[in-house]
Amino acid sequence: MNNSVYILKDRAILYVNGQDARDFLQNLISNDINKVSDNSSCFASLLTPQGKFLYEFIVVKHKSGFFIDCEKSQSEGILKQLNSYKIRSKVEILNLSNEFVVASFGYEKYLSIDGSKDILGFTMRYREDPIVLDPRNKNLGARLIINLEKLYLSLKKT
Repeated sequence: MNNSVYILKDRAILYVNGQDARDFLQNLISNDINKVSDNSSCFASLLTPQGKFLYEFIVVKHKSGFFIDCEKSQSEGILKQLNSYKIRSKVEILNLSNEFVVASFGYEKYLSIDGSKDILGFTMRYREDPIVLDPRNKNLGARLIINLEKLYLSLKKT
């Protein structure tokens, strides 16, 4: 059994926040944002107005907004696309990739954590940071989205 935790350096974290964040995302992404809660995350896509595929990502509830866990190489494109739809919406869209990282660990290790559930997209908190069982396939393991400074502090303590 592999208990390793890996930092996924090819991932970026965007954050959509604000009074209209839920409605804003609901109108843009391919999945139902209402499925996303403190205990559930989803996999979704961003499509062109004609329905052509552009980007895919994982949407995770965080505080009053939503983390978007996406490929680092696509983060600027996603940011630009979301900002182009912002118009008068009361939303703030931030790239938090310099502050947060995505750490990945195996399915077995995830199941050993108190409170984990064998449900795709199940989300729980480690302190206030979300741990998500990959919503696409449980064999992809789980992800922890954590502030870099906190991660370094936790690693120093072990």
